[in-house]
Amino acid sequence: MERVLASPRSSSRVRRRSARTALAFVALSSMVSIAFLTFTPAASPQEGPGVAAVRDRLARAQAEAADAQGRYDQAVAERERAQAQLADLQQAIPTTRAQEAALRTEIANRAVVLYKNSVDTSGLGVLQTDDPMDAGRKAKFTEVADKYYPKRVQELHDAMDRQQHEQADLQTKRNDLADAIPRFEQEKATADEKVAKATHGVAVAEGVAPLRAAGDPIMGPTVLTAAEMAAWLRSSGASPRLSGGVSVEQIAQMYVDEGTAENVRGDVAFAQAFSAGASDNNFSGLGACNGCGGQNGFPTALDGIRAQIQLLKAYAGGGALVNPPSTYWWAPDPVTAAAKFDSFSAKGTAPTWQMMGSGRWASNPNYASEVIGIYDRMITAAEGS
Repeated sequence: MERVLASPRSSSRVRRRSARTALAFVALSSMVSIAFLTFTPAASPQEGPGVAAVRDRLARAQAEAADAQGRYDQAVAERERAQAQLADLQQAIPTTRAQEAALRTEIANRAVVLYKNSVDTSGLGVLQTDDPMDAGRKAKFTEVADKYYPKRVQELHDAMDRQQHEQADLQTKRNDLADAIPRFEQEKATADEKVAKATHGVAVAEGVAPLRAAGDPIMGPTVLTAAEMAAWLRSSGASPRLSGGVSVEQIAQMYVDEGTAENVRGDVAFAQAFSAGASDNNFSGLGACNGCGGQNGFPTALDGIRAQIQLLKAYAGGGALVNPPSTYWWAPDPVTAAAKFDSFSAKGTAPTWQMMGSGRWASNPNYASEVIGIYDRMITAAEGS
């Protein structure tokens, strides 16, 4: 057979202490997260450089995710601390303002009392007394009071100014953090997506590694999902001819289902089907040959895929079929079709994909390498390289 298709933050101290404790906890949690996330089991020598490279990519993605999580946690903690400090100031500022007002009232009242009790113009008649010692004490008291009150008023006024400035700064900081947190959330989400993709990439690489080590056998598990297979095909630019309203995603799922049923690697069979071009429903060029005028036709995509999977199983010597033998390939009669499968002359002659060229599936001696090359590109795309 020869392929014809083309490739495709009094109570304030408590709050501040709590905020500092929370922030320290966040920092510790972030450190633990970094230590945990960046721990990736070392690749065993048998896994090869491919798996090691994907593991390295996962470790880098985990480190980026830990950094993003740390930035987000720090911003949230700072916003909560700023909010707690603002709450303290919202209580402290009215208290300071009330203390200043009370002191100013006290000074005014004292001035009124001094004025009412004054006889001379000095306003110190209140100090008149027959006891010189008492008069001295009163004079000294008045002197001290005259110094204390203005100083205390100024201190309270300055304190309130500082509190108001601090309040404005904290409000700005809180608002800036509130604006930044959504961005940090998006960074975190993006980093988490990278980790998920890289984690999946490791799973893909680990799934393929033993199959590569075994020489790329035809028989074995299907590593890629139908969605991954279809996504690769679409990204390749290929335009396969499909009929019956089926989609590329449905075709890919058929390869997964049929391959899994027969223990044939359905993802590699998918790569084979779209390594070149073929007629509708005959994706792998069944029946095509150098001197033939055409190739086999199949009424549905499932029929063509089932026949391809069964022929691959026959070449690999993979044992009895699970699904009924294709009457569109082996023989029109089910009994005869079963007999033809059982007696296939090339049964077991190509257990690996490297054996599928040079006259088995196709006459092209590089046929197997071309199929595996396409499969490698599919794997690379699924690994997120």
